[in-house]
Amino acid sequence: MNIFKQFVMSLYSPKTIAMFRFQKIGKTIGYVFVMMLISFIFIGINIAVSITNAVNEFDNALKEDIPNFQFQNGELNSDISEPIIRQDGNQTIIFDTTGTITRDDLDQYSDAIAVLDDRLIVVTAGSADSFDYGMMRDVNFQKSDIVNFLNSANTLLPLIISVIILISYIFMTALKFIGITILALIGLIVKNIMKRKISYGQLWILSAYSVTLPTLFFAIIDALRITIPGQFFLYWAVAIFFLSQVIKFVPLPKPKETE
Repeated sequence: MNIFKQFVMSLYSPKTIAMFRFQKIGKTIGYVFVMMLISFIFIGINIAVSITNAVNEFDNALKEDIPNFQFQNGELNSDISEPIIRQDGNQTIIFDTTGTITRDDLDQYSDAIAVLDDRLIVVTAGSADSFDYGMMRDVNFQKSDIVNFLNSANTLLPLIISVIILISYIFMTALKFIGITILALIGLIVKNIMKRKISYGQLWILSAYSVTLPTLFFAIIDALRITIPGQFFLYWAVAIFFLSQVIKFVPLPKPKETE
């Protein structure tokens, strides 16, 4: 059975997955990379759209709404007396050199770019990443320099997005391998309860296929920006349940014959 057919069968057939326990570990490792690649199509599209929209919105806001500013000695300065907040759809652009806006104020936004006096904060799907200007004390620039840079960077945006997606794919695939390993350890308990004779290596293989459904499901959910309460615990509940169903289809060991 080829990898793509295995992928489809792993979405709904624990009985079929149980038969994969005898295959070589190398094929299973290859399957994990393919599974993550398929799942990452949805995440990659979301990343590309989010970055493109954020850059375009920031470019427009910078040219139209944000006044002249200067960056010196790790601080951003301008002549504004109150924060400038621009809302366009789900994307929010905030420019504040007055110190009024704080990190906690950004919790109300799902997607935002906040240019503050001492740091840059990017909020994506409710998750915030912060960049402190303190590491740029030797850098000086003004608004016109940023505008010229963005005009040049737009031509490299597809390459930048591709690199970000590739790095994200590698990172998330590495996390998936760790998750599969943990699930296989949990499988040791399940197989003992069910009295099945399965080695840890076979459990690792079965775990790799058992996470297909929750991995694809939550990849689509994240791409659609749908928030499910307790998503982390729900993922593990589904993965453990699916693995237990797979183990159930492993035949019980034959009783020893008595002389």
